[in-house]
Amino acid sequence: MARHIGWALAALLSVGVPIAEAQPPQPQPQAAAKASDTHRKWWVDGKMRGELGITDQQSAAVEAVWQQSLPRLRDLRHKVDDMDNTISQMIRDAVDEPTITAELDRAESMRAELNKGRTLMLYRMNRVLTADQRAKLKAMWEREHGSDRRRP
Repeated sequence: MARHIGWALAALLSVGVPIAEAQPPQPQPQAAAKASDTHRKWWVDGKMRGELGITDQQSAAVEAVWQQSLPRLRDLRHKVDDMDNTISQMIRDAVDEPTITAELDRAESMRAELNKGRTLMLYRMNRVLTADQRAKLKAMWEREHGSDRRRP
């Protein structure tokens, strides 16, 4: 969200709309459906497990990584969202630049920690799979998500 704040602020300033009247962009229905698909547990889903050749042992190992990582990632996500909301309010309140800069530094540090945790979780999940399973998972992801930057 913080990435979008700068863009939105620049756009608002270029058309002369006061910041207090700015509304965050609403998610598109297609994006909402896509987001729910990305949370599907491919290591548990019978059809996907069969396509990938995931064994019961592998499924349990990936689930353990997921369960171990999830609480921390959710906590970090909530903190990042709260910080983004705080920054948005600070911008609306026209707080001085050094204060906003300090809050942005904290938010981006927290966002980096969240991204690092997510990437490590995916790395640990991938270590459970064989090279062939990883290739199949990548192909499956690309088939379902196209050229999305994030990959399992």
